[in-house]
Amino acid sequence: MTTTYAPYTGPMDATLTDVQDDLVDLAAGASKGFRGVQPGIEGVCDELAGSVAVFGEAAGISPKLYERFVGETKSIDALVKKEAILEKMLEATRESRRLKTHQRENTIAQMVDITKSTAQRTGDKALLAPFEKTIRYNAQTALRAAKTRRKNKAAKSEAPSSSEA
Repeated sequence: MTTTYAPYTGPMDATLTDVQDDLVDLAAGASKGFRGVQPGIEGVCDELAGSVAVFGEAAGISPKLYERFVGETKSIDALVKKEAILEKMLEATRESRRLKTHQRENTIAQMVDITKSTAQRTGDKALLAPFEKTIRYNAQTALRAAKTRRKNKAAKSEAPSSSEA
């Protein structure tokens, strides 16, 4: 299996200082019952931008109330942009960690293979002792796979065949 990947070229640093006044840390479950954005918010923003200036006073919408709406909208937009950057950075970090873990596990397997081969070719089984934990660690996946195969085989042999039903 060949894994293809490209170097990460996205943002390397992120700061929340420009949105720090908007950041909160809610207690677990505190957002239950919060209202969420609904389809059509862009149209609402456009409509209010044109209508409040002309008809806002007649409708009872104070300039201060509309300013609050505009400020909240700007804050939401800024937070959405930060989320996207942070999510991409988190994705790249997790993918990089998974790749490095895979590469390290392959390197361990290679060292185990070399050690076992050297011990077999030289007839010096004592070479295995200093690498006992490493060899046992590397064998875990194969042991689990064999156990699963045995379990599946046993389950298959215990299951009634369709001709017996």
